[in-house]
Amino acid sequence: MRPMSSISRLAALSAFATVLWLAGAASADKLLFSGEHGIRFAQNGVIKEVVAQGNGVATVNGSASGSGALNTVELTRAFAEINDTVIATNPGGLDEIRFEGVRINPLLAGPGGVPGVFAPILGAAQGMTLTQSTLPAEGTIRICNLSGCPGSVAVNLAQTDLGVAIGPGVGGTFTATGISGTMLVVKGAPWTVNTTSASYVTTMGMIGFLTGMGTVHGPLGMTGSTLDLTTLGMGGTLQLVTATKTTCLGCSGSNTPSGQISRLTLNFAPEPGVLILLGAGAIGVALLGRKRIQR
Repeated sequence: MRPMSSISRLAALSAFATVLWLAGAASADKLLFSGEHGIRFAQNGVIKEVVAQGNGVATVNGSASGSGALNTVELTRAFAEINDTVIATNPGGLDEIRFEGVRINPLLAGPGGVPGVFAPILGAAQGMTLTQSTLPAEGTIRICNLSGCPGSVAVNLAQTDLGVAIGPGVGGTFTATGISGTMLVVKGAPWTVNTTSASYVTTMGMIGFLTGMGTVHGPLGMTGSTLDLTTLGMGGTLQLVTATKTTCLGCSGSNTPSGQISRLTLNFAPEPGVLILLGAGAIGVALLGRKRIQR
């Protein structure tokens, strides 16, 4: 019969090997995530929201230390496409807003260079500004009036100026005009992990504000982290927010200016190899324990 201490040592070695592999994974450059793209906005003074979920892979330049500090995140493909229609709840003004294929577009070049790159994440979470924060949008937001959508104002979000993206998620202003001559002026801002806001006209004709808050934390709530190896915690959340202001020339009702807050939430998960190795380690320990009982 193998000594009990020998079995314990083998189990400990198996668990230790798993921890070491996890430590290596913390410095890996890719992390899976489940994500959500949400847009909260004012329509005729009433607050509405549309949301879509998706999955993706983020390129992460993290620290190899136990805190798993999150410094740079890069998104290389679109996800979480919003297709929804929101109807007005009060008479007059705009009748509905249609979201058609609205999502992020990390392939459209922005003024800060490569799009879809955010840095410094930890520094921004501690009060600094993201020096890299360009993530353009794509898709169409169709502003329909009471007579229907054929003559509506179609806002194409994938706008550029001399080949450089402008508008929501980037910064800068562009216009969209309908057949009737109604014009929308759209002013966007870059993404942030801090707080942002946009004004709108309430149903009482007063000026209100929509506010969005970004966040970045690990599984135990540690600011700026994605992994905490000291407790084998995995995951972490990065939430980016951006504000857009829309002014309508020729619109009636309580719809101008209209504020919009977009949020992008990434819930990180370990790479598949990490889960497989964790499972293998757990199975190894279980088998050793079983053999010990049988003997």
